Amino acid sequence: MRKNGISRRRFMKDGFSLMSGTSLSLRALSRPDQDKKKIGVSVSRTSLKSLTAIPTTCQQCSAGCGVIAYLNGDRLVQILGNPEHPINKGGICAKGVAGINLVNDPERLLYPVKRLGQRGENRWSRITWDEAYHTLSTRVSRLIDEEQTERFIVDLGYPDFILEEFILALGQATVIHRPYLKNVNRSSAFAYLTGHSSFIPDVTRSRTILNFGANPFANHDYFVGIARRLALARIEKGAKLITFDVRMSETAAKSDEWYPVKPGTDGSIALAMANVIVNKGLVDKPFLENRADMSYEVLQEHLSRYTPEWTQRESGVAAKDIERMAIQFASQKPSVAILGGGAYDHENGYQTTRCISLLNWLVGNVGKEGGIFFSGLPLSQLSYTTKTRTISRLKNNNTSIDTYFCYLSNPAYEDPECDKSAVLLKDEKTTRFLVVMDTHMTETAMLADLVLPAATYLESWGVEPGPPLDGISMLNLRQPAVSLLSPAEALRSPSFDVGKLTDPTFQPLGEAKEVGNVFLKLAKDLDGNVVKTLPYKDTQDYASQMVSLATQSKGAFQDLKQKGFWTNPKSNAIIEESLAIERQLRLPDYMPVNYQEKTKPNQFILTTFKTNLGTKGMENSKWAREIFHENRLWLNKQKAAQLGIQNGDKVRVSSSVGSVILHVLTTNRIHPESVALAEGLGHTAFGSMAQARKSKSKDRDTELIWWGKKGKGVNPFSIIADRVDPMGRGLASKDTVVHIEKLGE
Repeated sequence: MRKNGISRRRFMKDGFSLMSGTSLSLRALSRPDQDKKKIGVSVSRTSLKSLTAIPTTCQQCSAGCGVIAYLNGDRLVQILGNPEHPINKGGICAKGVAGINLVNDPERLLYPVKRLGQRGENRWSRITWDEAYHTLSTRVSRLIDEEQTERFIVDLGYPDFILEEFILALGQATVIHRPYLKNVNRSSAFAYLTGHSSFIPDVTRSRTILNFGANPFANHDYFVGIARRLALARIEKGAKLITFDVRMSETAAKSDEWYPVKPGTDGSIALAMANVIVNKGLVDKPFLENRADMSYEVLQEHLSRYTPEWTQRESGVAAKDIERMAIQFASQKPSVAILGGGAYDHENGYQTTRCISLLNWLVGNVGKEGGIFFSGLPLSQLSYTTKTRTISRLKNNNTSIDTYFCYLSNPAYEDPECDKSAVLLKDEKTTRFLVVMDTHMTETAMLADLVLPAATYLESWGVEPGPPLDGISMLNLRQPAVSLLSPAEALRSPSFDVGKLTDPTFQPLGEAKEVGNVFLKLAKDLDGNVVKTLPYKDTQDYASQMVSLATQSKGAFQDLKQKGFWTNPKSNAIIEESLAIERQLRLPDYMPVNYQEKTKPNQFILTTFKTNLGTKGMENSKWAREIFHENRLWLNKQKAAQLGIQNGDKVRVSSSVGSVILHVLTTNRIHPESVALAEGLGHTAFGSMAQARKSKSKDRDTELIWWGKKGKGVNPFSIIADRVDPMGRGLASKDTVVHIEKLGE
């Protein structure tokens, strides 16, 4: 076998480079008198009950917020923010609070099963984990012997470092890495500019913030952390927030100014602002000449065609406003330009990212307080070149699929043209064997040959760098708050109190397992080079080794368990890392998106958005679904009137790949050429809450679903075309043209 990538030790050394030079013991940095309060008997801040408190890290999104799980006996009863955690400082979003629904859901998967009959018949037979391990090891072992490990497809919905080390050991496995792929247009542009795939906006210290298509007040990679800092900057520093977005998002609604832009034109606005900054002599010339090797004369010539008047015709933003905002951005510093999927989820997303980044470069707000830093945080130890995008593209590339392994990923629901992905997964000629490891019976799991119950993040071990939003490097620990022991395993455990079996709060959670432990067992079964690269007893041993390696302290792991995180306030490595900017960069150009299908008055450009309740792990959450269970189509009021459509009317929305039927929300808070649809609804699996239907279970709330008549919403991905940015190679999910047809009652 050929091994790609880098060694575990090299990866961890590079991944935690922000902590380099730090040999301080974690124990020396922590406060023992407060540590004692973190584990053991504690008092809930809201219920005032005496409960067991365990600090851990939320995994409902990628923000890395610290939380405290409260247990009454062995049952999880409450989740609150960790007030000492440097990212969220006690704040917690609705998704984090609802993590309790994920653990206690009576409809979650608890035992491994294999299919009976044809794929998709929903007929299953419960099996043992030994049978599941034997099936997996037999298939992977055969691929190793035949030197065809590229036919082992791993579809990662959430990164897991042990699983990724296993993939590296195989050498040729094919990976669909969802967390990376969602931002690939942005990441590839930043990698070209700086050598780093991500950046940290220091909004806390900014005075002027230009926001292109991001929505940090509802959904963001650093959600609660950056939203909190953005709010403080505006309240305490008087920072001005200006948002460009096709719709009035939660962030746009709280901005000083909002401009509803034509979809895909954000890059034109940024270049017009750059034109003004250059012509007004507001450029930071020393920075450009010494750090980015950009000539003022070349800049002026390149930007001369991108005038405010030109971009007014292109984007709809008035020329006078562009000039005013450009002058403010360059003169009221520190300032920063940030961007989100609304700007880069287009066919021109790569170039748009570079256009917006140019604003930060022109005024020298790179590697400075109030500007942007390059975090160097590792999202994955896998080479990005090994990642593909969808099963449809695997088929287009003539990739032969022997075994397709999905971990917390649901391509039959979340791929563009998801119905097409479902057909390919169901076809045994295309996908010979499908394995799904998840917390629930997803749309993809319904098509699987083997379904494995996955532990939730509140039942798992993990360690990763947290986003250094304040310029301080840190580690986040994820540790189990809830036991995964089955009754039989509990009785065999030497630490288990048999008396707990009579305690009504003791409810073992079946046989769900951590994916890391599954692949450690699989590695031992395979033996050879695979097991040599995974020298861990279990996931806890892995977390312990990684903490010791990162902190250079053997006792750090025990201290980290007491606080849930580790920080090195003396580290200033982020600023040092930010100095590594590439020279001789090609200047960006604006590349308009070609919406040639849009030729009729009832055709619009579809944009999608995530609400603060739309994320993995929330699909069957009773608290989330009671609040958010219908996604109406946002339609501009003037356009609606022209089409004879009123608020609440039922319409059919059709694209080149499918159609959905839903109700309309007429509003002035969207660009006239766009329509918008929230993601996260329209499930045909997961459970009763996700499907808005009553059912009987040990949780009586499943019989109290009152929104059944409104339905379960629709899935936008069923009508989104599978388009790609040719330069960034990421998905262009916000470029689908749809046709709207009013229906009768």
